[in-house]
Amino acid sequence: MRRKITYIALGLLFILYVLMEIYKPREQDWSLSLSREDKNPYGSYILYDRLKDIFPKAEITSYRKPVYDQVNNSVDSNTAYLLIDPSVDLSKDDVAEILKYVAQGNYVFLSANFYGRDLLDTLHFNNDEFFYAPLDKRNGNLNFTNQTLLTDSGYTCKRYLVDGFFSRFDSSRYEVLGKFNSKEVNFIRIPWGHGAFLVHASPLCFSNYFLMLPGKDDYTAKALSYIPKTVGQIYWDEFYKLGPEGSDNPLRYFLNNQMLRWALRLAFLAMVIYVFFESKRRQRIIPVIEPLKNTTLDFVGTVGNVYYERRDNKNIALKKINYLMDFIRNRLFISTSLPEAELVRAVAHKTGVPEAEVQNLFTNLNRVQEVDMLDDVSLIAVSNMIDEFYVKAQ
Repeated sequence: MRRKITYIALGLLFILYVLMEIYKPREQDWSLSLSREDKNPYGSYILYDRLKDIFPKAEITSYRKPVYDQVNNSVDSNTAYLLIDPSVDLSKDDVAEILKYVAQGNYVFLSANFYGRDLLDTLHFNNDEFFYAPLDKRNGNLNFTNQTLLTDSGYTCKRYLVDGFFSRFDSSRYEVLGKFNSKEVNFIRIPWGHGAFLVHASPLCFSNYFLMLPGKDDYTAKALSYIPKTVGQIYWDEFYKLGPEGSDNPLRYFLNNQMLRWALRLAFLAMVIYVFFESKRRQRIIPVIEPLKNTTLDFVGTVGNVYYERRDNKNIALKKINYLMDFIRNRLFISTSLPEAELVRAVAHKTGVPEAEVQNLFTNLNRVQEVDMLDDVSLIAVSNMIDEFYVKAQ
């Protein structure tokens, strides 16, 4: 009964734990992803969802492929490639292909905290940032240089969101589109062939958090307005955020589905509970132990049968006489080498058997030793006399 109550209590606690896990408030994830599916503060779900409003004529497609795979041998023109990522580390082949892509009359919008060395050396710019301090209460101010886009007061927000700037770029060839705190350049246009690179130093300006701030969605829309509204195709990069399509995790199918994730967790928890209870020591089955056999009796019986079958009655009688003498020596502690008269008196005195009976026993034993053959009746008589002596001598 006690065990049953324990199981019920554990079951109720388990159900309570599951309900708490399901209904507890989710902790906010502040990791920087800028992914189109990420609704956390530093995802880009809102921007991706609103791109159609900014570019109504464009077909918007998301890819999890490296730049080389996406634009290799491309013949597109008047399209745009958005690489808004925490970091964009392009290989030499990627850089070569994206340069060809832009030169054909396309646009690449770049915004990241880190760029690969091959891209920086090719486009001759370098990005930097001020001290990143999320608890810093000072504000930063963003604004555009174009008279039709800038505002009198600019766009003020927490400094750590927008503290990126370009510490080096070719000011004679590149057009400055925006500044941070009215002095540090944070947005530039790099002409290349028939197209252009639009490079922004603060990727958090395109995050959900920034767009939810009052009036800041206007800044993001203006930044993207440097891409012509007539573009027919917009490529949205997810490769440099999430890696190639599909996870290497063998449980990815379960982990990508909320119900299956819970099923997996419950299965593991059930296994742990099972192992916990089954690991307790249990009473093993007590084996049936057969009582030890008296092998001495079996041996005596076997030897007796052998002698009986051979009809060697005298030999049997002599064996019993020898056992009797051994009994007198080892149990009664009387030497059997004494003269017969003294031996009879000593045995009678030690056992309490009348001396006449002991004398009669020894007389018959001497007679057995003298004869050559012993019939069955005489053997039985001698054996009974010896057995009676054992009984009386106890």
